[in-house]
Amino acid sequence: MVLSFLFNILSTAQSGVDESLTFFQEIAEEMSDPELWMNIGMSVLFAVVLITVAGIIIKVVNRIIENYFTFKSKAALKANGKRKNGKNGKNNEKRNRTLINVLQNAVSIVVWFIVFVMILETFGVPVATLLAGAGVVGLAIGFGAQSLVKDMLTGFFILLENQFDTGDFVRINTSGTTVAEGEVLSMGLRISKIQGYEGELFIIPNGTINEVINFSKYNSISFLDVNLSLNEDLDRVEELLNDYAETAMESEESLVEKPEVLGLNGIVNGEAIMRVMIVTKPMEHFGATRRVRKEIKNHLAENGVYISVPTMDIQDFDESVKKGVETR
Repeated sequence: MVLSFLFNILSTAQSGVDESLTFFQEIAEEMSDPELWMNIGMSVLFAVVLITVAGIIIKVVNRIIENYFTFKSKAALKANGKRKNGKNGKNNEKRNRTLINVLQNAVSIVVWFIVFVMILETFGVPVATLLAGAGVVGLAIGFGAQSLVKDMLTGFFILLENQFDTGDFVRINTSGTTVAEGEVLSMGLRISKIQGYEGELFIIPNGTINEVINFSKYNSISFLDVNLSLNEDLDRVEELLNDYAETAMESEESLVEKPEVLGLNGIVNGEAIMRVMIVTKPMEHFGATRRVRKEIKNHLAENGVYISVPTMDIQDFDESVKKGVETR
């Protein structure tokens, strides 16, 4: 009985080995079939051709997009050539640069997706079944990827509403709290990259952007205060400042209109404060204010008017008088 049991085990093992050998033999026979390798070679060749053609199409379409917006930008600059401030031309250039980046990225994504699907079909992968399954899986994943969808929708509306473009100087707030302030380096559907004052890079998901303060859309205004002694003839100072304002735009290119002398703004600590308003190109008022202040100081000094310096009146009391006051 024991012998029969061992015989059955050996027979089963032998049959299993035979089946394994048969399986590997079938695989070997299929792998040695020339037609199989011919089909694989043709599929690989077709895939290489598709990838090459896709790369060429992307480059051509990207060049067409870039040339179109370049031509459009030149036409806009030509139409606005007589404007002194050039604000519209600069804004159009930044807008075009943003649209070029977004459209080129979209073209790359669409073309590579189509190529990927065609390659799968070439190798006999059931794409329709995969897409149907991906739809169900995507629906399940969508509930867990709401933030990603929110980021992309917000980025789409930021682009559609032209809230800011590449090169703009912006302040980004989230629920009233400033999270980034600086120049926009790039803007996509999901994230935006902003470079701060000290070179730091902020990478912000678009879905977290609640408030946008754009400093680059319109001309910048700066108020320049000139401190003068109360002994100065303020009417004469105003005349001198108005004389300088007439020629200020010749020496300062960032000004879009001549400075406006607003007059006496106040008297503080024994000083008369004259205020001058300057209007510059967007985000150029920082440097322009410093340069105009220097020009005004030199212009007033040439005409005998100097900037006031705060002074302190110190009295030296006689010790004997001080003691007499104390004894009383």
